Amino acid sequence: MIEYRKVLKNRLILMVICTLVSVAVVVFGLLMAKQAETASSTFTDGFVRGFPVGLFTGGLVIVAFTIGRCVKALKDEKFLKKLYILENDERKKMIRQSAMGKSFFFTVGFLIVGVTVASFFDKTVTLSLMAALSVHVLSGAGLKLYYFLKY
Repeated sequence: MIEYRKVLKNRLILMVICTLVSVAVVVFGLLMAKQAETASSTFTDGFVRGFPVGLFTGGLVIVAFTIGRCVKALKDEKFLKKLYILENDERKKMIRQSAMGKSFFFTVGFLIVGVTVASFFDKTVTLSLMAALSVHVLSGAGLKLYYFLKY
């Protein structure tokens, strides 16, 4: 459990850094969206500018819950053991490998960065990347559900 405690501490540091970067992106996005508003702005303009802000805000909420769970595990030995068992469950590992693999998370990350960058330049590219991101995540969720039911 001492090794797992070290892993959780390192994970906690990484999540705090990600949280700070995400807060900076959300604040920057809100400032840019406010600055870009004009009387001739359409719904699509607002949607394209607001999507990355919403994406990073949702990510912040998820990371905040995960940080809370890690802090709770570091304080409570019983919860630490429960979290260790949950993370090292062989059935879930096999499902994760079968359904998603490592490349899934990299491609989702790159698509999120692509949507964020493209939202400052071109609506058509942004909407296309949003559609690709949605299909990719939904297909990953479908495969994960399939393998959970299969095994």
